[in-house]
Amino acid sequence: MLKKIFLITLLVFSCLAESVARERGTTEIDGIYSNVLSEQRDLLIKLPNSYHQNKQLSYPVLYLPDGLRNFLHVSGTLDLLAQSHQSHEMVIVAIKNTHRTRDFTPTYDESYNQWGVSGGADNFLDFIEQELKPYIDKKYRTSGFDTLSGHSLGGLLAIYSLQTRPHLFQAHFAFSPSLWWHDKVIVEKAKAFYANDNALNNYLYMNLANEGGHMRTSFESYRSLLEQNSRTGFTFNIDLITDENHSTSAMVGHNKAFTRLYESLKCPTDVASFGLMEIERCYATLSKTYGAQINADYHTLAQAVGAPYNDKRYDDAIHIYQQLLSKFPHLSDPHYRMAYIYHSRVS
Repeated sequence: MLKKIFLITLLVFSCLAESVARERGTTEIDGIYSNVLSEQRDLLIKLPNSYHQNKQLSYPVLYLPDGLRNFLHVSGTLDLLAQSHQSHEMVIVAIKNTHRTRDFTPTYDESYNQWGVSGGADNFLDFIEQELKPYIDKKYRTSGFDTLSGHSLGGLLAIYSLQTRPHLFQAHFAFSPSLWWHDKVIVEKAKAFYANDNALNNYLYMNLANEGGHMRTSFESYRSLLEQNSRTGFTFNIDLITDENHSTSAMVGHNKAFTRLYESLKCPTDVASFGLMEIERCYATLSKTYGAQINADYHTLAQAVGAPYNDKRYDDAIHIYQQLLSKFPHLSDPHYRMAYIYHSRVS
């Protein structure tokens, strides 16, 4: 028995040493020609650290307009949170801009012609829906749970997508969104959208930094609409972060958005005491609600070990870790935990 524990411990340390020597995750340079937009769109793709280690896993996808500006801090934040069991791992699809004002604004406003042509958001969302998402889903192991994350005009795009195509993404992040655009046209249309009785089954994170004027008034108007209405299946979080500015609201906001989305997709803590089957049943219910596959991560499933271990039912605890090893063969943690339980059983 001691020999078995030694071998398992040796395997754990070898896995840890190997992980230190490798870059976390994989970045790919890609691109797709869009017939909708009549132009080439360049992409940066960030694959999670476990993507090539465990081919059984599928992943949610984060679509990131303003991709080159936000790619590095978003991928770093997400990887750190995933390591800390505060977010799911995701595939990140960063879209390089060509005509930002054209693509992110829902209406044409001649007052802003100095920024370029406006009012092309529907075409841009057509590109995502008809071309980009099918391309990503075919090329990578995706779960069907998708998030659109935008800053400033990109935040306006995220909220416009939520209001006009709630089926396209299951979650939306809007950092310092430009809701003032064209006399607050999005805010006006939001009144009927949030008063609707149909189930929405979506998530929204929205924030604003130390910004005043029409940025603040439009933000407050939208926040009031969210707080005064309640649509079935819809959850949201709003932050006013006055110690940040417009340029940093997305950097700080992604941390909060990832963790709060993760919390909104977790089952009640007492479910774990009923075992793996009950946890997976709970996540199957969540998947049905959102119309996408939502998988419990290793850390969540491992909580099922708590009850049998505390009751000194060591064989049951070991059996759970053996099941987890079949799902997550690339992880060292279940090997370590089993070694610890074997030691507890013989002590």
